[in-house]
Amino acid sequence: MKKLVLIICVALISSGTTFAQKKSAKKTKKVVAKKEVVAPVIVKDAFQQNFSGTEAKWAKNYSGHWVANFTKEDVKTAAEYDADGKWIATRSTYAADRLPEAVASTLRSKYPTATIKDGSRIERSDVAAYYKVNIQDNGTERSVLVNESGTVAE
Repeated sequence: MKKLVLIICVALISSGTTFAQKKSAKKTKKVVAKKEVVAPVIVKDAFQQNFSGTEAKWAKNYSGHWVANFTKEDVKTAAEYDADGKWIATRSTYAADRLPEAVASTLRSKYPTATIKDGSRIERSDVAAYYKVNIQDNGTERSVLVNESGTVAE
């Protein structure tokens, strides 16, 4: 019995010293400088045809398209182009008070108790331009699609 108690004590002491050892030196994070992405000339030319004189920051999205991010008249905008310079879409983000009156009045009449948060004007090459407006109605967040004339798409 004494031998068993002695073996258990030795096992506990040795396991305690194993876990009490100092951690190795702290790992340091490597900071990698972000490279500025440069879009191809054909894409930049197509962008300048639509938004002449506008400076943009370029990025490449998950589908391989080039995206120009810029702000014009306090409206954040992202214009998307394919590698050949063909325009794909444009998304402009608006504060609630900067939405067009036709869109805002339609939402106020259709959702009288709702609060308009913000909205985006989305233009795509395959459909007519529309607004995606985020509202809060009775504590529920939702997005509503409204065309430029103010008709709600359900």
